[in-house]
Amino acid sequence: METTAPRIDVRRWQHRLGLARPRADGSPLPLSLTIAMLSVAILLHYGDWLPLLSAVADHSPVGLAVRQSVERILFLVPVVYATFVFGGRGGVATGAVAFAVLFPRAVMGSDHTDHALTEMAGIMVAGGLLVLAVTQQIRKTETQERVRDGLRYFVRQVLTSQEDERKRIAMELHDDTAQALLLSCQRLDRLVADENFRLPSEVSAELQDMRAETVRTLNDLRRLTQHLRPRVFDDHGLIPALEWLADSLLDQYGIGSRVQVVGALPELSPETELLLFRIAQEALRNVGRHSGATDAVVSLRGQRGRITMTVADNGRGFRLTGSLSELSDLGKRGKLGLLGMDERARLVGGALDIRTMPRRGTTITVELPCGESGVTETQIQNGSQSRWPGSTQRSAT
Repeated sequence: METTAPRIDVRRWQHRLGLARPRADGSPLPLSLTIAMLSVAILLHYGDWLPLLSAVADHSPVGLAVRQSVERILFLVPVVYATFVFGGRGGVATGAVAFAVLFPRAVMGSDHTDHALTEMAGIMVAGGLLVLAVTQQIRKTETQERVRDGLRYFVRQVLTSQEDERKRIAMELHDDTAQALLLSCQRLDRLVADENFRLPSEVSAELQDMRAETVRTLNDLRRLTQHLRPRVFDDHGLIPALEWLADSLLDQYGIGSRVQVVGALPELSPETELLLFRIAQEALRNVGRHSGATDAVVSLRGQRGRITMTVADNGRGFRLTGSLSELSDLGKRGKLGLLGMDERARLVGGALDIRTMPRRGTTITVELPCGESGVTETQIQNGSQSRWPGSTQRSAT
């Protein structure tokens, strides 16, 4: 028969008690606190046998029976605490110690033995139920965390495979399809320019139109290849890739944008750089398609082992009540871009924040953990200027 236990938010209480990972750090503090709680409860329960506490108890307006009932209930505190810290076995062991302490006093030190034994039994039953409830909730929470960890690992693998596939397709399009189109353009040029063929004017005009259409297709293919996996990102890194995104926003939508680097940036792993780039890419795509903005800013700031990227625009904005709690509703309405950015940030232990109001623009902030700061703002600016010819600021004129 399954026992129905009250729902307890174990992680919230563990966090409040400073026990987010109590059984993993090997610290003696939780055991010391448990022993201290038991010692205080024992001292109060047998205090009337000590001269000092006995004198205080004689002048207390609370009767002896009431004091003993409260003292017995106090033994539940170390039992519940030990269950949070050490799990079910710790709670049972602490409950056994409490029983060993309470039983002699209930039998030999009480004027109403029957009442004392009944009360002690009730407290032991209540303690057992609390231990069972906390243990069940801990197991449920740990199971949910394992499921979430497995899901995050699966999503991470899917995103990694997606990026690898993007890179492979981009390389094949660049090396095979784009080269074939380029050769077609060259052959059309030779047909039109070679006087030996003496083509009619109508055929020559048609070939020129075909060449122009092939050139447009080639340009579209190169743009598609860049969006799949920009070569500038693989060759030069994050900052030049963000500058390329800013240039693309101006070229495609006429929206002026700039990239700002504030302070010293930490040294980032390739995974973190790619994640920041994809979030910025999706955010700037939304700016171009939906915001109606005239200006956008991408800023990067490193501070205390974390990096923060902000994408802000002065567009029309939208209503997002409840902050990120409403992202599920956006997903149901088909706006999966925000959901994708949020999930990418969570995969590496980061957080995404969205601030927007109608007619007041939108600001998307992502904060990620990273290593120690080792790259200065000057080095980044000098490196981006020497490795990538794009400027750090472009404005629509």
